[in-house]
Amino acid sequence: MSQNPDHRFSTSTNPFFLGNGENQAFTFEGPVPLPRVNNNLPDPQPKMVSFVFSYDQDILNSVVLGPKGQQYFVVATDTRKHLTTPSTIIQSTRGTHARIDWHQSHPTVEWNGVLEKQRTGEFLRLTQDQNRRIMTFGGAQLAWWPSHTSVILSTERSEVVAQVIASVNSTVLDVTAESLARGMLEKAVLAVVLLMSGRSID
Repeated sequence: MSQNPDHRFSTSTNPFFLGNGENQAFTFEGPVPLPRVNNNLPDPQPKMVSFVFSYDQDILNSVVLGPKGQQYFVVATDTRKHLTTPSTIIQSTRGTHARIDWHQSHPTVEWNGVLEKQRTGEFLRLTQDQNRRIMTFGGAQLAWWPSHTSVILSTERSEVVAQVIASVNSTVLDVTAESLARGMLEKAVLAVVLLMSGRSID
C-alpha cells in the first residue's frame, strides 16, 4: 500500500470533492514527475509556461523558478510562537509583495498593486457544491477544480488557463502564455500557495 506524501490538499483545509456520490477527498499521489504536458488537457493544448515551487518541507517556504531557472518569487512564513498571527510573505522580483495573515477565524490576503486586502475565502470562493473555487481575473470568473493528479484553472467555457501538479519537494504551475501576457501570474501564484498550504482558507 503506497503512502500519500502530500497531505496538504485535504477536505479539512480545501474541501474539493470528487463525484460518484461519495465525499472522496482529492489528494495528490506522488512523487509525480514535473510535467510539461498533461494528458487531461483538451487537444490541441494551449502553450504553457512552467513555474516551479521548490521547497524542503512545504510550499509556505519556497522559491519560485520560471523559464531558464530564473527566480520570480520567494515565499517565506513566520510562525514564531510569540506572534499573535503567523504570516506568509510572497516577494516578487518585480518589487511587489503579497501578505497572508493566518487569522484563526478568517485569514486575509493582499498584494500591493494586484489585490486589495480581503479574506482568503473571498479571493478563492468555494462553490456551494464544494467542487470548485472561484477566482476573479480581468472581470471574469475562473474556476479551480481537481482533475486526477492535478488541479485545473478554467474559464466558464471550460478553456484551460492553468494547471497545478505537486510532488514531494516541488509544485509545478503551468500557465498559458496568453494569461501571462494579461498579468495573471501573481494571482495564480497566490492561489497555488493558498490551495497547497494545508491550512484553512475559509
